[in-house]
Amino acid sequence: MDVKPQIQEFLGKVEQLKAYLASINFKPNQTNTREALANMTRLHVTNYNLQLFAIDDVVMNSNYPVPVRIYHPKPGTALPVAVFIHGGGHMCGSITVYDGIVRNLTEKINHIVISVDYRLSPEFSYPTGLEDCKKVIQNVFNVLEQRQIAYSNRDNLTIIGDSGGAALCSTIAMDESFVKQNHITKQVLIYPSLDYTLTNPTIDKFGTGYLLDKAKIAWYFDNYFQNNEDRQAKSPLYGNFHSSMPTTLVIVASHDPLSGEGIAYAHKVQQVSAESQLLTVNGVVHAYLMLENLCPEECAQTYNAIANFLTN
Repeated sequence: MDVKPQIQEFLGKVEQLKAYLASINFKPNQTNTREALANMTRLHVTNYNLQLFAIDDVVMNSNYPVPVRIYHPKPGTALPVAVFIHGGGHMCGSITVYDGIVRNLTEKINHIVISVDYRLSPEFSYPTGLEDCKKVIQNVFNVLEQRQIAYSNRDNLTIIGDSGGAALCSTIAMDESFVKQNHITKQVLIYPSLDYTLTNPTIDKFGTGYLLDKAKIAWYFDNYFQNNEDRQAKSPLYGNFHSSMPTTLVIVASHDPLSGEGIAYAHKVQQVSAESQLLTVNGVVHAYLMLENLCPEECAQTYNAIANFLTN
């Protein structure tokens, strides 16, 4: 199946913009890259419930207050809990950028959702953002109790992430003792980044002209890993797959350079006798949840799949 016409038109405009920027010797940096992601989401994610209950808090990681936003679809009702870790190549994204997406997700899955504003590269390289997310997971129920927000079960926590956020989720899931201690029973990985070596064939197959270019991915990773880390050793795809891994749903986009590693990861989870499900969403590219107005049916399919996974 080809890319949806609406998205193909969008991709054409993106390529025209890239050509113009190249002609004026445009230099990407963390600020303009963050602005681009925020603007894309602001323009294309406009249908969400601003009346949904949301309240901000912090979780301390040493002396740094990690901002979190707590979303509740039915205040006063004890519901299951999910931690959401946003994407953006470890450099972009925020609670604010993802607010509409997380509101839609919260309503569809009927969970209390805690969105994490972890620290980003290049200002904070690996593993600072990862440690921020782990600290939030360790303290999520304490924050809810301090806020007197009732939840249904402390022994079942879900983690959800997209793209780079899914990289963080899956890295956390590889830590068997951490998974057990914090009762992480399910994880949802949406078009996940799982292989920091950039060697899967789909990286080259869809690495130019499909919004997320191979060169941009490499640049993200160079900003994230600043201390000569072994990137294969840090890649979830090559990590410690264990039988205590959370039940896993992997969602990939058909025309995404990261799709191959997502498929491979789902198969590896299954091989260690941990349950996994795989959904390929056709006709879309990486980060399509940020393009909702161009692919509303595919976004609805995604949210419905997550809701079904979490309720079954």
